[in-house]
Amino acid sequence: MKRYCWEIVIALLISITAQAQQCDSLYIASLKLYDNEKYGASLETINSVIANCGNEVDYQLHRAKCYSELKDTKGKLTALNAALAIDSNCIAALSEKAAMYMSADIYGSAIKCYKKILSIIPTSDTTIRIYLTNLGALYVYTNQNSKAFDLLWDYCQKDSSASNEYMLTNLAAAAIYIGKYEEAEWALSKILDDNPANVKALVNMGLCKQGKNEFEAAISYYDKAMIYVPDDAYAWNNRGYAYYMQGDYKSALNDIEKSLSIDPSNSYAYKNKALVLIAMGKKKDACKNLEQAIGAGFTEMYGDEVLQLIEQNCR
Repeated sequence: MKRYCWEIVIALLISITAQAQQCDSLYIASLKLYDNEKYGASLETINSVIANCGNEVDYQLHRAKCYSELKDTKGKLTALNAALAIDSNCIAALSEKAAMYMSADIYGSAIKCYKKILSIIPTSDTTIRIYLTNLGALYVYTNQNSKAFDLLWDYCQKDSSASNEYMLTNLAAAAIYIGKYEEAEWALSKILDDNPANVKALVNMGLCKQGKNEFEAAISYYDKAMIYVPDDAYAWNNRGYAYYMQGDYKSALNDIEKSLSIDPSNSYAYKNKALVLIAMGKKKDACKNLEQAIGAGFTEMYGDEVLQLIEQNCR
C-alpha cells in the first residue's frame, strides 16, 4: 500500500515537472517570437501560457509589451492591471501605467502611479531619479509648482550630481513661478555650464533676472537665446516685456509683434502687447488684444489678470 502511494506521488511530481517544463518552454518561445518582432504570435503564445499554466506577473508584463507593440492601448492597460492585481507593488507595471497616462495627458492618474512607486522604492535605488523627475514634471504641468519645487529642490540638494537637465529645467520652471529666483538661477546655471546654447535655459534665466527687476541682464539673456534660435517666440515676447518695463515702448511693441508673427496662439503675448498699448494711450487697440488673449486661452492657463485689465480699461 505504501509503495502504491509513493508511486502516485512520484507520478504526480513527474506530471507537475513536465507541465512546468512545458510552461517554461512556451514562455521562452513567446519571448523569442517577440525578439523576432512577431508580436501577434508572441501574444497568442503568452495567452496560451496564462490559460494553461496560471497567472504570473512576468506573463502579464510580457503580454503588456506585446500589446504595446501592436498599438493596443486598451489591451496593454488590461495586462498591466492584471499584473498589479497579482502584485500591487509591481514597480514595472506602475511605471508603464504612469508613462501611458503621462503620454495621454491624464496627469492625475500618472501622479498617483509615480507617488505609489516612490512610496515603495528604496531611496538608495538609482532609478529613483527617473520617477522623481517625472513626478516633478507632472506637478509643473498641473500648476502644482510648490510641490514640484519642494520635491526636486530637496533631491538636488541631497545629491546635486544626480540631477539631470530635464529635472533642473522643471525645478527652474517651478521656482520661477513661485518667485524663488535665486534657486531657479542655481538650477539654470548648472544647465548652462553643460550647454551654453540651451535656449530654454537662457530664456528662463532672463525670466529670473526680470523677476528681480534686472531688466538689462534679462535682455542680455534673451539676446543670447536669439543668437541660437532667431525665431524663438518666447524670447521675443519676454524681451518685449523687459523693454516695456524700461519704458521703451517702441522696442517693446516691435518685439511682441515679432513674437506674435512667429506664434499667433501665444495668449501671454497678446496680454503684453495690450499693456504696451495702454501705456502708449491706445486703449481701443489694447482692448482688442485683451480679447484676443482671452480667445487664445489666457484665463484658463494664467488666471484673471486679463479680465481685470478689461474691466479697468475697456468698460
